[in-house]
Amino acid sequence: MVARETRINAAVALAVAAGVTFAPTPFLRLFGIDAAEVTGAARFGWRLFAVRNVWVAVRALQGDPSATGTFLPVQLMDQIVFWQAYRARSVPRRAPLMAAATSGLIIALELRRTARTGR
Repeated sequence: MVARETRINAAVALAVAAGVTFAPTPFLRLFGIDAAEVTGAARFGWRLFAVRNVWVAVRALQGDPSATGTFLPVQLMDQIVFWQAYRARSVPRRAPLMAAATSGLIIALELRRTARTGR
């Protein structure tokens, strides 16, 4: 059985991937980024981000422990990127703050899951 925290983390990952894929303009606006500012390279990066999220979420929902185990290290690495973007002001400040908060929720849920299940 897949832990509740894993299901929530997967839902967040799938929601982000869906937003990036099917409604990029409103999704980016939510994070304070004007779609006109997004270059081709940035679009490519967002798509890679979406693919990663879908793969991890689907595998985790299937009970794959290696996928479930990637939530924490991947989100910790994402935090580094978000705070670097905040520090460098490479995107509007709202974007990395919201991304870091979303990632922080996933980290908290994953820490709760590992504390509860011991794995």
